[in-house]
Formats: sequence, structure tokens, C-alpha cells
Amino acid sequence: MKIRSSKYFTRLLMYSLLIGSIPAIVVGIISYYKASSIVQDKVNHSSMATLQQTQLRVEQILKTIDHSVTQYIGSPLVVNAMSLPYSAAHYQIYNEMYQNMVRSQTFELTINNMTILNLKGQWGVDNNNIFTFDDIKNPDRLLRYEKLPSFSLWVTDEDESSPSIHLVKKIPLNSLKADGLAIVTIAESQLARLLAADNRIGSIMVMDQDYRLLSRSDPIVQPSGLEQLAAEVQRRSETEGQFNVELDGDNTSVIMRRSSYNGWIYVSAVSIKDITQDSRSIGWVTLFVCLLTVLVTGGLALLGSRTFYRPVRNLVATMADRFGEPPEEARTDEFAMIGNRLQSMLQTESRLVAQLTGQVRELKQFFVMKLIRGEEKESQLPARWKEYGYHADWEWHAVLAIQIDSLEKSQYNENDRDLLLFAIANIAGELIPAEERLDPVLLEQSQITVVGGAGTTDEEYKNRLFAMAELIRRTVLHYLKLQISIGISRPEKRLIDISVSAEQALEALRYRVRYGPESVLFIDDVQPEDVVTSVFPHRAAKELYDAVKLAERTRAEELLERCIGLIFQEQADWRQYRMALVRLYTMLTELGQSETTADTKKDTETELPPDQEKQLFDRLLDLTSQEEIRLWFSDTVIAPIMRRLEQQSKSHAKKISDQLADLIHRRFDTELTLEACAKQLNYHPNYLGPLFSKEKGISFSEYLQNYRLQTAKQWLVETDMKIAEIAERLTYTNPQNFIRFFRKMENMTPGQYRELHGHHKI
Repeated sequence: MKIRSSKYFTRLLMYSLLIGSIPAIVVGIISYYKASSIVQDKVNHSSMATLQQTQLRVEQILKTIDHSVTQYIGSPLVVNAMSLPYSAAHYQIYNEMYQNMVRSQTFELTINNMTILNLKGQWGVDNNNIFTFDDIKNPDRLLRYEKLPSFSLWVTDEDESSPSIHLVKKIPLNSLKADGLAIVTIAESQLARLLAADNRIGSIMVMDQDYRLLSRSDPIVQPSGLEQLAAEVQRRSETEGQFNVELDGDNTSVIMRRSSYNGWIYVSAVSIKDITQDSRSIGWVTLFVCLLTVLVTGGLALLGSRTFYRPVRNLVATMADRFGEPPEEARTDEFAMIGNRLQSMLQTESRLVAQLTGQVRELKQFFVMKLIRGEEKESQLPARWKEYGYHADWEWHAVLAIQIDSLEKSQYNENDRDLLLFAIANIAGELIPAEERLDPVLLEQSQITVVGGAGTTDEEYKNRLFAMAELIRRTVLHYLKLQISIGISRPEKRLIDISVSAEQALEALRYRVRYGPESVLFIDDVQPEDVVTSVFPHRAAKELYDAVKLAERTRAEELLERCIGLIFQEQADWRQYRMALVRLYTMLTELGQSETTADTKKDTETELPPDQEKQLFDRLLDLTSQEEIRLWFSDTVIAPIMRRLEQQSKSHAKKISDQLADLIHRRFDTELTLEACAKQLNYHPNYLGPLFSKEKGISFSEYLQNYRLQTAKQWLVETDMKIAEIAERLTYTNPQNFIRFFRKMENMTPGQYRELHGHHKI
């Protein structure tokens, strides 16, 4: 046999190749990324140091400017000048202030302009001249700094095309209420020169406390990238830090520092592509080493795989010569072929063993079933008994019949019943020793187990059977969470009487309806000795009939429980129990049919189809406990009858209340009373009044008043009838009574209502 492809050899080769290649590739990748990370960390540290040095240089100059301006405005000359008005007599003081201002500004301080404003005297001095506020085109641009919350603050001028930074100080110092202002302006170009001094890679930027760009060392970052960078910095609350962000499509490493001096943010943005430029050469070297390692590993893997594969190839060839061609699905894999052949042999062996075991088990169960049905001949029993390996020393036998009480409150449904009976049969087979039983079998809805023994008295036999039954019941309840009842026959000596014993065990189970679920019933204990003529409780049934007819739910439930208790109070034959239940069912269903009136469509709605009626009747006969019987009667029989009776009563009451309402609508303008209406409808007023209130939710008099009120409102809007005429037609003897009633109900007089709603008049 020739295998089309050596899948195992391929897998062995690939595995060996991967074992040798993966570590080299992983080490190479880790080395490359580790080197890149180290380079990036070093660049970040260098950028952080550069940014810190730049910040220190800028802040040193800013602080020097701040100190110089503070000394200047703190001099007695400037302080005293703030109290002087603008006058030619004080020109010498103005000139001296100007000279001192110019001398305080050196080239190193990068001051673009300095302005001193006297807010009270309305004059000022700057680098160019001495001026009054009238000489300034837009004095508000300078005077707005008076409202700053601090006596000394760095601010950014947003009105100019190119940003300018201003140091604003209030005069006198440390006073929020200013007599004058000192405004120092630094051009953005001066600040950019300071930023570019130490910049080696990337771009350094400065933002104010409102995240507006003040200056930058170079225009590498585009405006859209600046907005994105400002938003990213704004989201971060730390004093300094480093993060990566994509700016203008380029992954960028950003380092930021917040100034504690004036709140400015110093930012360094460096492209990661520039940072990792040196590490790319490391990557190429790493790639070359990895490829070389993979090639060497591949050669060694090929040589080793051929050596290890040789025994497998010889085994495959041997099996192919011995067993011929394998199935299609096993031809492409060596071990699949070997496994297929071994599995085939094991399956053949298991199938032969299972066939023998299954046939023996089925034959034994068939033999037991024939014994239970009485179809086995007595002459053939000894031979069959010995053939199937049963013990021949039995001196007596009995039958245990097991039935499930109910599946309604369990986790199972009716489709599981056969499977559950099979499980119970297995449990019985495990609990009862093999020498004391025949194989358990299933008979319709019951599980039958034949047990037997030798040399015991009746009392010992009964105790032994009861112990077996209790053990089975408790085990089923524990493992299957299922309630069962067990019927036990009398002991019989002849094996041919097993069929009689089975009938006795099933007969004992029929008395479960009297003793309740989870019962262990001996046929001698449950069969009555004296015959009872009847167990039907006539008086209680008649009271139940009357309670259902009157729709008294609570009393009906109490009487139903009493009836069922009286039925099973007497020890009688199970057939008499069934007859009593059928009689009670017939009595109640006749009540439902006799009380159904013609307008409820009896033929189509109240009578059940024959098939459904038969199902209900069969269900009644299948009930196995008094509680099930009570619930079935309550939910299936009594509740529907009472609902139909209540529906008829409500329909009758609604019809009468509608007739009374129609009578009010037709005779509202007469001296209408409940007694007159009751007389016309042939009902007593004491019956008619509560019935109308219950159906309509309102009393007769209130309904009549409301209808008259609605009619009056309609006449007020739609007619020109006088109010007195309306009151007279609505049977009011005095119009004032009508007006008081209308005001009480509508919070306005009839005349006001007509004026308010008169535009709706038809």
C-alpha cells in the first residue's frame, strides 16, 4: 500500500522546525523591541533634561523681568506719581519716570515695551512717550487689566495677530485695588529665540495656563496637530509626564512640564520615527541572525525527523500488507490508519460481547414477563429457571409493584416516565441481591420485581419485604427526587402463581388514593374485610352543590375538602372510591350545564367536546392522592363553573344598570326617583340601588345630578335659553338652587360659564 502523503512526517518536521525557530525569532523580536525601548527611554530622558533646562532659562529671564519691574514700580517716585493728575507742572516727574523706565530695560531682558498707567490721573508713560488716555485709540485694551484677580500676573494678548506676553502688575504692590498699572510686553519672537537655544531634536513649545500656544522653537507641528496636542495636554493633570500621541499622522513622543511660577506648560514633541532611527540597524542585524538560525534549525529538523519517522513507516507498511487498503478518511495519516485498524478490531470484539450479553438479558426479561402474564407452562419452569441461572432453593416468592406517584411537581415531564421507570428498575436490581430476585421488568406504567427466599415465617417475610420496599423508596427519592408507591403481594409457594402475585401487588397500589403518596401497601392490609354499601357523602355533597351555585368560593373549598375526606374515611374497595368521585363529578358538571342560560351560547361555549370530556374523566380515574383529587376538582371542575355563574350574574346586573341609566337619560327633566324607576323595572329599590352603584361606580342620585349638569352645560353653550328656564326644565323649583349647585360643581356661575364657552355655540 502506498500512502498518498506522509502527514505524520510533515507534522514531525514542522514541530521540530518550530521548536528550534520560535525561540530564535522570539529572542530576536524581544531584543529589537528592548533596544528600541532603551533608545526611546534615553531620548525621552534627554528631552526631559533639555526641556527642564529650557524652562529654567525662560523662567530665570521672566523672574528677572518681574523683579526689575517690581523694583521700578516700588520706588517712591512711581508710587508718589500715581497720586498726581496730568499737568505740565509735573512734567519733570514724568520725564524722570520715563528715564528710569528706559534704564531698567536691558538687552538681556528681551522686553519689547513697558507701560505705566495712572488710573486716577488718566495718563501714562511707555517706551515711546508720555500720553494721556485721550491720546490712546483704544484705552479699554489696557484698562481691562485692572480687573485681573491678582496684583501680579502673566497674561496673553489674544487681540494681536502675533501673540504677545504681558506681565501686569498693580500699583501699589500687593494691592488688588490699583491706583496704577505696570504692563510689560515680551514679543513671541524673543521667547522663540530662548526655546530654540538648546533644541537638538523635535520641537519645544510653551502654552499658557489656558493651553494657548505662546511660542515654539520651530514650526514642525501643523496647526491641526497643535490643537490635538493642546487637547491631550489639557486632559492630563500631572505636573510633568511623558505620553505618546499621533500628530499629523506621525506617532510622536510628548514630554510636558507645568510651571509652578506662572502656570505655563512647557512641551517637547519628538517623532518616534526620529527616536528609533538608530535602532533600525539593530533590527536588520537581528533579522539576519534569525534567518540564519532558522535555516540551520531546518536542516537539523529534516535529518532528525527522517530518523524518527523510519519505525512508523515500517509499521504502516506492515499493517497495509496485512489488512489491505484502509478507508478513504484514514489514507492520508499514518496514525489515523493504525488507530482505524485497532478501533475496528476492538469494535468487532465489543459488538460480539454485547450481542451475547444483550440476548441473554433480553431472554431473561422475556421469561420473567411471561411468568407475570401467566404464559409460561409449569412443566417447563425448572428447566428455564436453571437455564437462566436463577437460584433453585426458593420456598416462597412475592411481587413488588412500583409506580410513580406524580410528575407534576417534579423536574420531569410525561415524556420521561418510561425512562424513569427504567431507572427505578436498575435501582431495584442494585439494591436487592441477585439471589433474592428475578430481573426487574416494566409492565405498562409499573415496574415489577419478583423477590423470593427460603425458610422464613410470615412475620419475617413481611418485615423483609417492607425493608426492601422502604430502601427502594428512599433511594429513588434521594437520587431521582421522585415520589413512588409500592404494592406488595401475598407470599406464594408455587412459581407458576407469580402472575397471581403480580395482580395482587397492582391491586394493592390502587388503594394509594386513600393512603396518599409514598405508600408501601400490603394487599392484606388494604383490602377491606367488610363490604360497605356506599361511601358517597350525600349531605356534604348537597352543601357543596349549593355553595358552588351561590359562587361562595371559600365555603366551596372547605366543603370540597370535607367531601373528599368523608369519601376516603371509610375503608372500602377502591372501586367504591372511584364510583363516589365519578358521582361527585357528574353532580357538579350537571350544575354547570343547568345554570347556563340561553344567552351564554351553551352549545358552543359551555359544553366540552366528547374527546375533551373523556380526557377529563380518564384523568379523574388516574389521580392517586386525595390532595391531587381536591386540586383537580377545584381547578378543573368547580372554578370554571363558578366563573360562568359569576359571568352570568355580572351580565344580568349590567343589563339592569344599563336599563336604569337609559331611563335617566329619557326622563331626566321629570321628578325622577329611584322608587319610581324600580317600580317601572319591576325590582325592589333596595336591590336596584346597590346594584347600580356597584356597576356604575356612582349612586343613582349622583348619576342623575351629573347628567342634568352636563345637559345644562350643553344648553348654556348651544342655546339662548335663560338660566331660569334651564333650571325649571331640570326640575329646580328655585333658580338660585340651580345656580348654587352649578357653582359648587364648576367653580363658576352658569352665566360665567356661558361667557367663557360662548364662542363654541353652534
